[in-house]
Amino acid sequence: MSLHPVLRLVLLLALGASLFRYSLPGQLAVLALLVLLIARGGRECLMRLFKSLRRIRWLLLSIALIYLVVAPEPRPGADWAWPTAAEWSLALRRAGVLVILVSAVEWLRQTTPAALTASAIATLLKPMRRLGFHPDRFALRTAMTLDAVPRTAEVVAQAAGRAGIKPRQFGGWADAAARLIEDIESGHGAVVTPAELPPVGRVNVADALLFTLALGLILGLTLV
Repeated sequence: MSLHPVLRLVLLLALGASLFRYSLPGQLAVLALLVLLIARGGRECLMRLFKSLRRIRWLLLSIALIYLVVAPEPRPGADWAWPTAAEWSLALRRAGVLVILVSAVEWLRQTTPAALTASAIATLLKPMRRLGFHPDRFALRTAMTLDAVPRTAEVVAQAAGRAGIKPRQFGGWADAAARLIEDIESGHGAVVTPAELPPVGRVNVADALLFTLALGLILGLTLV
């Protein structure tokens, strides 16, 4: 899906604002579309999505339990009753909001370089210059963060691997930290961040048509 980065960001914001009004079938349709878009990048891209969703599994479970156990009103004559179909649907919809947002952000991260995403943010925030806000500075810091966090995670994982630390192993992290410091001091573990933001370019006719179609789909699903 080739689309101007600013329009991608607008679609992500529109999706986030509309998700709470989607029905469960509507959420499933959007999630399936996002998975298909990410799958175009290959198996590695799907694995990244899976890892991102796996990190929030306990949060998803907590959301579901809140809407199934805590939020429902007590029913007369029973201390607890099995959740109704409506309560299951609500719990799945609320957890689905987070799943779709994480998937959408992962799609944006995989298809748009961090610096270009930051340029899109700066473009959208330009009207705030009148209030004394500096969108370029904010966007540059955002680009540095978006670029540095995943690379830093890779550097730490590599240092842990060289120290012989397996996943979920708590011992030996002092040795891994020492290896990481050595790598940073030697320059091998340094994280390179963008010095300036690249231009986002102009929106062409194809971008405008695709954006209109996608935005219509996002808003139209609120009526389903």
